[in-house]
Amino acid sequence: MKILMIGYYGYQNLGDDLFVKMLTSYFSQQDFIEKILILCQDKYYRENHSKLKFIQTEKLSPLQRLFLLIQVDAMLWGGGTLSLNSQPKSLSRQQTICRFLGKTFAFLGIGLEVMNSTSNLKSISRFFSNASFLYVRDQYSYDVAQNTLQINPLKLHLGGDLAFLNLGFYEPFQKTAIQATPQLKNLSFTGKHWWGEGRAEFYAQQLIPIIEKYNTIIHLIPAQIKTESNDNQFHEKLKNFLPSNQCEIHTWSHPEDYFKLLSQMDFHIGNRLHSIIAADLIGVPNIGIGSTGSKIDNYIIKTQTLSSQRVVDFMEPFSLEKVETILTHYKQPKAFILQESQADQEGVQKFFQFNSKSSKH
Repeated sequence: MKILMIGYYGYQNLGDDLFVKMLTSYFSQQDFIEKILILCQDKYYRENHSKLKFIQTEKLSPLQRLFLLIQVDAMLWGGGTLSLNSQPKSLSRQQTICRFLGKTFAFLGIGLEVMNSTSNLKSISRFFSNASFLYVRDQYSYDVAQNTLQINPLKLHLGGDLAFLNLGFYEPFQKTAIQATPQLKNLSFTGKHWWGEGRAEFYAQQLIPIIEKYNTIIHLIPAQIKTESNDNQFHEKLKNFLPSNQCEIHTWSHPEDYFKLLSQMDFHIGNRLHSIIAADLIGVPNIGIGSTGSKIDNYIIKTQTLSSQRVVDFMEPFSLEKVETILTHYKQPKAFILQESQADQEGVQKFFQFNSKSSKH
């Protein structure tokens, strides 16, 4: 089997780079998979297996894309959140070509967000219905697919977030057991690149009491670092409102670098979903910034770990006491993590089984 992977790849986004790492590692270990081609915006990934080939999208002509599709058996969109208000023309075109060539077109481990407009609901529903297989990462997305988009249940699967597919990757970064007297020497914060001065000043006001009581160093760690959409654009603003000697801005090249940084933290606060998932995966107590029904809210509810305490809305104050309570009572959701990993593996295996049956008809 030969696979062509597509997604939000090559933008140096933590979540999407984890999806690439998890899927390519998993696929490479399958004897029946001969080749994995991955389309990406920038080509900075490590080709650490002979089956892997990363291809920069901007260097491909339409004819070359068609040639790639002819070579493979399946095109997979792996991971990420699809928030669609209309049918995506480019992706829909690729899906149509796949169907014409008799190739599989599938979504693995995606999240679906509410459509703001119902005027395009039919075309969006048709787009997802035309997929060979749709594996979503949470109950909310499953409900959207089943009830709003009315996807055929036979090709719809509820699994886990693909970041959990290979737990062995995270073993070197696991935090040791939380000390009897919790400390807050190092706290990491992740905002989003488009946030402005108002949010910078607000979140600095939330962090300063922590700094004053614990002499904490605030580590600003981006979860997306592509030049024009680098989270450090906001972090530079935030730093201006914090004591300069107690604030550091970081960067990273590969997910391993990110986890090495995060593993040194006593606490994490973030608005990027996979910064929160990353913290749980290695046992760092955390707070997610997200509104009710957001992907962060949906994820934290799913963990059943201090679910009501670990989510704060945008521009909602979080007290020093809240941080201390979570720091003291947080326990890594190990059972959930194992369950999510198993759900990932079941989802990918179900796709293989589905694809095998489809190819025989």
